Amino acid sequence: MRDGSAGARYLTMQTDHPKIRAVHADAGRCLVITWKGGAESLVDVGPHLTQHATFAPLRPEARGKARGLVPFRAVTIGDRGWCLHWTDEMEIAADTLWRLALEQGAAWLRAWRTTHGMTQQEAARALGVSPRLWRHYEAGTHLLPKTVRLAAIGLDAQARAA
Repeated sequence: MRDGSAGARYLTMQTDHPKIRAVHADAGRCLVITWKGGAESLVDVGPHLTQHATFAPLRPEARGKARGLVPFRAVTIGDRGWCLHWTDEMEIAADTLWRLALEQGAAWLRAWRTTHGMTQQEAARALGVSPRLWRHYEAGTHLLPKTVRLAAIGLDAQARAA
């Protein structure tokens, strides 16, 4: 908490460090992560895997080139939810995944809104979200809820069907 925050909560390392409750691999190099509080995020870790040599065995181009490669789908929760784990050498910390979830959710929402030529207020109204929350989602300060992503996808499907 910060002084004068009127009860606003901030992610801090001591009290609100992100912790993972469940994970499963999705298409490509995406992970569906369920956080301790129940929120769910789709996180593309492909770029992260490309940036670090440690993760070379998990890259798609590595498949079939060497024996003993670790399948991407073998991901598990490590260290009681503080990281995701493939091997002792291949782990991604929960706070890194949290940061990626915030960044990617914000980028996805911003791209959706601009594709539709809407202001933040118009997009918020279209999806039933307060303009204040929308600004937080687009700024990457709050996780993009699965319900908001699904509402956007549903609105697109409805428009295509019309």
